[in-house]
Amino acid sequence: MTGTVRTFPTMVSPEKKAKRTDDGFQRIQGAKILLAIHNPNNLALLRDQLNSDFQLYESPSDIGHIDFDLAIIDTQSYEQYQHALQDKKDRCEPTLLPVMLMLPKRDLKHNLRPYLALVDEFITMPVDKVEFMERVVMLLRARFLAVDQRDKLYYLATHDRVTGLANEQRCLEHVTDTILAASVLNKTVYVIVFSINLEQVFKSFGHSGLDQSAVICSQRALNTLTEHDKLFRLTTDTWCLVTTPSHNNLTHTLFVCQQLVNAMNEPVRIEHDLIHLDTAIGVSSYPDDAVNTRQVLDAAINAIDPTQTSVPNFYSKGLQKDALRYIRTETLLRQAIGKEQFELWYQPQIDFASGEVKSVEALVRWRLPNGNLVSPGDFIPIAEKTGLITQIDRWVIMEACETMARWKEQALSIERVAVNVTACDVEEDDFVSFIDDILKKNHIPPPNLELEITEGVFFHSKSQNLEKLSLLRKRGISIAVDDFGTGYSSLSYLHTLPISTLKIDRSFINSILTSENDVAITESILWLAKTFKLQTVAEGIETVEQAGYLKKLGVNIAQGFYYAKPMPEAQFLVWLANHQNAERVEQRQSEIS
Repeated sequence: MTGTVRTFPTMVSPEKKAKRTDDGFQRIQGAKILLAIHNPNNLALLRDQLNSDFQLYESPSDIGHIDFDLAIIDTQSYEQYQHALQDKKDRCEPTLLPVMLMLPKRDLKHNLRPYLALVDEFITMPVDKVEFMERVVMLLRARFLAVDQRDKLYYLATHDRVTGLANEQRCLEHVTDTILAASVLNKTVYVIVFSINLEQVFKSFGHSGLDQSAVICSQRALNTLTEHDKLFRLTTDTWCLVTTPSHNNLTHTLFVCQQLVNAMNEPVRIEHDLIHLDTAIGVSSYPDDAVNTRQVLDAAINAIDPTQTSVPNFYSKGLQKDALRYIRTETLLRQAIGKEQFELWYQPQIDFASGEVKSVEALVRWRLPNGNLVSPGDFIPIAEKTGLITQIDRWVIMEACETMARWKEQALSIERVAVNVTACDVEEDDFVSFIDDILKKNHIPPPNLELEITEGVFFHSKSQNLEKLSLLRKRGISIAVDDFGTGYSSLSYLHTLPISTLKIDRSFINSILTSENDVAITESILWLAKTFKLQTVAEGIETVEQAGYLKKLGVNIAQGFYYAKPMPEAQFLVWLANHQNAERVEQRQSEIS
């Protein structure tokens, strides 16, 4: 049985409260007191005396797991809890954890020496209330002074004096914790160490200028961090940055490195002079470059190349190659936006009931000047990380709507074009007006456009983002949840979303014919869609057997390589003319029936 915590409201007269404030009682108000009192009358007396100001723990069963500031015991409880209390005090050393022993006056005649190793204060019964409270306050004051001193010493031992950042000792502890967490998640840990050349500052401005530069550089580094990053100062001119395991990946690491380089490129003002400081970055990874915490930190330090100040240098040559590819891709991506190197490809979506193409998904492709295509998997994550995705997505929406307008003039049967948007797109202040303007400019009605957003974005979206999507949905624009079923699918939030369509993730379609679990999940998604009167799209269909099975389950729309891969507009129009042939439609329908 665990000890019970009794928290009592404070009910103190103004006069008494003023007195207690004067004698420092405010500092200890709310302290946690353990009452290990065997006699019920004495327990009731103490409870009445203490309950207005303290949290009381009574009937403790496991003292080792109870956090308290003062223990009050009697002689009978002493026998029961002596060893547990002594162990607790030993583990708190050198910080005082006071123990008060209540004993009858007659016991004062006996030898008290056996109690001295554990007990810090004695109080005799019957208890004088004023004297008792004075002794309680005295012990708690001593306790909190010791705690404050301990915390101060710990802070001084674990933090940099100049910047206030945690130091190398805390860095090693944090990296150890990060490695343990990453091991559970089967993740790689990337450690960033950056060095700033402060030698010239010291020569010119001495310690004062050195400290001022360190503070400025530390603040700039802190300003670049996300909530997932932690910064440490290792030495006078060296800092370390570590990211939580859930976000500790190469893409984020390179993004942070670039942010650091950009921040440190700005000159530092010391007195009346502007000083340019060179920053070199080294990166290591666990477990690829090291087998323990010290080694991974040393590897990052050793990776620093003072001559290389524009890009990070990796301890692992393989990672260095990946990093350079990332940096080059980002550079080319920024150029591609201005040089019109993007193009739209279209993948048809087939109505299961009629076999006709009712809609398409517009997918962006990046073609280099030499004619080679860059895989979306190589540039979309970089675009999302750098914020370039918003410019790309807006181009996609404009191009898709212009294409839809042409198709309407050509009297094609396509009723809707779907485009992917991200949370970054929706968060733009003018997102709704941008969509409105594009539709108006191209003279196409809202139902001709569908916005696809991943499930996780919906779940984590801010309320104002959902309000924007609700406005667009009310205008008649379709809103689809992409990759549905992979994240947060539930009734508890689905009914609140302004959506019209659920896209069943391809991971369930791949093994729909062999996995009972995937069948069950797909059937559940279809039940949700039916309940909320939503359309369903199965993406990633690759075989006639999959198509036939999904049609029987009741899926509305089919999409996948079985029907057609994404293709440029000219190729798509040829495919469409061929597919919409009545005989071909009838043949395809008979194949999947």
